[in-house]
Formats: sequence, C-alpha cells, structure tokens
Amino acid sequence: MNRINATPYTVSVYPIQQEPGLWFATYMIAEYRNGAERIVANVAMRHDTHRSEARARQSARRAGERAAARLRQQ
Repeated sequence: MNRINATPYTVSVYPIQQEPGLWFATYMIAEYRNGAERIVANVAMRHDTHRSEARARQSARRAGERAAARLRQQ
C-alpha cells in the first residue's frame, strides 16, 4: 500500500428500517492509528428518510465520505 495516498479513516454505512417502506441512514467513521481503531463519528440521519434501503445506504455513503474528507484535511 502506498502510504502517501493511504488514509486512516474508513466509513461504514448502516441503513435502518424505521417502519415498513421507510428507511433512514446512519454512518460511522473510524480512525486507524498505531494498530488501534477509534470511532470518531457515529451519525444517525433520521431527518433524511428514504423509501428504499439502497437509497438510504447511498445517502449515508455520500454524507460519510464528505465528513471523512473534512477530517482528512485537518
């Protein structure tokens, strides 16, 4: 792995079915450093509901990647 392009942040996505046909997304950002994992964000996007699991997953992925990008710039 090229360490110049490597990033210590990863994004995990977990869509949750609030009720039948209504999904919201959550994402978690973890930082890996010195062989240890630390959770830096665990976000539930309850305000952003979707009619399918796939759309909730996609929405959370976009939001999580944007948040991770901001962390990488710090």
